[in-house]
Amino acid sequence: MALSSPRAFQSTFKVTLPNRPVETPYHARRAHKKSRNGCLICKGRRVKCDERKPTCLRCENYGAACVYASSLSSSSSSSRSSSIMRSTAASTSRSTPPNNALTSLSISDMVNRVRDTLGNDLALAPRTIGNRDEALNLAVDSFRFFLTCSINRISTPLIYQVMKREMVHVAFDTPYLMYTLLGCGVLHMNRVSPGNESRELGEAYFWQRAVQLYSAALQHPINQHNVSGLISASILIGVTSLAPLKFEIQDSWVFTGRGSDLNWLAIQGGLACILKHAGQYVPGSIWGVPFSHSHEIESQLFRYEITKGREGLHPDLADLCGITDETDDQTSLYWFPIKLLSPFLELEVNAQIASQCTTWMGRLEPPFVNLCRERDPRALVILAYWMGLMCSMSQWVPWVEGRIRKECIAVCIYLESLGDPVIRPFLEFPAAAAGYTLISL
Repeated sequence: MALSSPRAFQSTFKVTLPNRPVETPYHARRAHKKSRNGCLICKGRRVKCDERKPTCLRCENYGAACVYASSLSSSSSSSRSSSIMRSTAASTSRSTPPNNALTSLSISDMVNRVRDTLGNDLALAPRTIGNRDEALNLAVDSFRFFLTCSINRISTPLIYQVMKREMVHVAFDTPYLMYTLLGCGVLHMNRVSPGNESRELGEAYFWQRAVQLYSAALQHPINQHNVSGLISASILIGVTSLAPLKFEIQDSWVFTGRGSDLNWLAIQGGLACILKHAGQYVPGSIWGVPFSHSHEIESQLFRYEITKGREGLHPDLADLCGITDETDDQTSLYWFPIKLLSPFLELEVNAQIASQCTTWMGRLEPPFVNLCRERDPRALVILAYWMGLMCSMSQWVPWVEGRIRKECIAVCIYLESLGDPVIRPFLEFPAAAAGYTLISL
């Protein structure tokens, strides 16, 4: 099984707002008995619930976690419940294969699973998010939201299936991965319905513990037992930097001058480091099949057999960076990023292309990222082209609104301010894609 492509495989969790209801023609319906005690999922979808417990028939068929109002913790606010219900209804509106082993977990099942995984660790949560029981309630809400809403934003079928099933099972035995899932779930809730201070503090705590425990796990040798958890956490852990709670254009590293403000890009390459040391164990992990499938697609897309020269490279970017027929990744730090970016500049955008284009940031080598830290103009042009592509595909990758669009505008403003006539023409595409109007010359 070839693993050259999966070494840089990257799947990014997508954060989006619930879909707006679509207007449909009115059709009179026959009178029927209303379900007043149905589950929240059916109420959110405005369909009749058979009120079967612990899982109603509709939720079972849709593969959704069935939640009854009477089961919710009394400490949960009504605004939080309604927010979860609306987003859950939107996410489960598409048909997905039932997965009774995971998605039919009752509230008590979730409490037990989370408690068994985290043990007394939640007792260390800061009092600002409540006592231990309140912290557990937030953890359960976050886990449920991840299962019923967040995973459903994954557009690649094989990755979706692994995350929905095998990855969650691994999390039950892996505290750092469980905290990562909780962090993703509560982050998604906070972006959908911001302003809940206790929940925002909970987000910070879950991510803090995820990173602490994950860092400790990385100190041990990688083996067949821990490889699935390490890969899973690495895939998801960068989401917090791509969808920060607050980010403005002036916060970009190109204006602050702080190289650390580009860490959001650097950490996306963490998976490549994991796979570099775990290659022999990857085929037997839960990610073996998705990685192998990804390699087949990417071999055609990126033509890995070409190891030097201008063939397949965007000609204007190649000219800008001085790439000749003899240039390769050893003689130019620009060659490899342009090689991986060029196919996307020629293809018609769609959901599959958007998913593949997302992986570009996870393939970057540290030396090129350092060029971006140093605000090297040509490296910034290449990065801006990728960010512009992501902005143009925002309907499939809505998480770009969290940071990428504003970072793209910041880079365009910075490069424009240099007044370099060679660089200026290269700003037209990323600026237009990000919604920034260049100053007329």
